[in-house]
Amino acid sequence: MELLQLRYFKDAAELENFSMVAKKNMVPQPSISKTIGKLEDELGVLLFDRQGKRIVLNDNGKFFYDKVSTALNNIDSGIEHFKAPVHKDIKIYTQAGSRFVSLLTADFLYSTRDIFISSVNQLSLDNKNGYDFTFMQPQKDMNGLKYEKLMDDPIVAVISTKNPLSSSSLLSIKDLRDEQFVAYYRSINLRDFTDDFCKNVGGFVPNVAFESHDYSSIRYMISKNKGIGLMPEKFFRLQPYPNIKIVPLKEQVFRTLVIAWDENTSLSKQAINFLQFTKNWFENI
Repeated sequence: MELLQLRYFKDAAELENFSMVAKKNMVPQPSISKTIGKLEDELGVLLFDRQGKRIVLNDNGKFFYDKVSTALNNIDSGIEHFKAPVHKDIKIYTQAGSRFVSLLTADFLYSTRDIFISSVNQLSLDNKNGYDFTFMQPQKDMNGLKYEKLMDDPIVAVISTKNPLSSSSLLSIKDLRDEQFVAYYRSINLRDFTDDFCKNVGGFVPNVAFESHDYSSIRYMISKNKGIGLMPEKFFRLQPYPNIKIVPLKEQVFRTLVIAWDENTSLSKQAINFLQFTKNWFENI
């Protein structure tokens, strides 16, 4: 029994006409009749009732059609699997840690050939579907996600060297109660985090003299002693700035970054390699 016999049989069962089967497969009509006849001889049963030019499946044919149709569909699916191009793109959704992710992906692409990374920065997880990985802060509800913690980044005081507090080796958040601050806009979640830190631990609402969405502007205003910044230490050290001192805080709080993915998704080989590279990369920063 040959695969071609089964394909001709399936077409004949669906079209109910040998001439139409021959036309579909671009072969002479006698070849179809001969192939189906040979198949029936091998099975030892008739599969069709002949009604003039029309052929109709009999009970044997209906039974055999169900089995053949399923088998051929599975075979075709397997063939398509191997014919389909290997997807080597990795889609990243960045909710937090965008500066780290930019450097990470650059290093990954430098070390790996033929991989395309698509990265989107957003402030919510509403549209995370369709991405291989999400860089985010852990949330109370992580149902449906697997994740790996990448780092805990301590919040520190970032102070102009012109400010006397910059000579301190350690400060309490309460020591900053009467200082002016430079900060991100409230639309950026780091601002909410540091404001809550000042209120809940320091017992005060920070007096923000300058706010911006632009990190370069914030660093510049801090260097000019227009206010103190509260920043994640590792984040700030990615791009140090002249005339600015980092001073640790007694009351340690951390910004945690994780990489997460759908627990029901099987990661591709490329995605697994990226995940391992990411974990190693963060261990060495």
